[in-house]
Amino acid sequence: MKRMMVFISTAILTLTLVACGGNDGGNTTSDEPNDENMTEKSNQENDDTNATDDESENSETDLNDMKAKMDELDYSDFELGVDYGPDQEYEAEIEQKEGNVKADLEDEINGEDLNGQEAFDKIYPLVEQLTISKDTEKEDAIAEVLKVFDLDDDYRKIELEITFSDGVKMEFEDRK
Repeated sequence: MKRMMVFISTAILTLTLVACGGNDGGNTTSDEPNDENMTEKSNQENDDTNATDDESENSETDLNDMKAKMDELDYSDFELGVDYGPDQEYEAEIEQKEGNVKADLEDEINGEDLNGQEAFDKIYPLVEQLTISKDTEKEDAIAEVLKVFDLDDDYRKIELEITFSDGVKMEFEDRK
């Protein structure tokens, strides 16, 4: 919506400048825009608007896709933090809240820092493999997450927080 308002404002400003720009008492200079330049600008603005519309549609489609996938999970929120020492952390999060889906991945071990759709595409397939339930013991939950996420078990600290679709929240923490 904001982009549409910017486009409309730009179009109105352009038309105003074109309408007022020709009133110079009959003197013309080469700096004045001619019809060819105006057509070029108009085509460029249309191309920019179409690209913006495509991006907006893609991001809306991505969000709808992420929402649908999250609805398939038993979890509405998954947060994992594993500390292996200085500058050696792994943090992954996907969350569906109030109709929005948020995803972040910070993997200092492999040098990845992703958010949005990219992070979701990397984290979701892993979370989807998890079989952690409300009855899962702490040791079993931690072992399963480390295995599925292909992380070493020689961590300093691990924190796992899962909120199930029914709102039940489980938190696991372990230090070595």
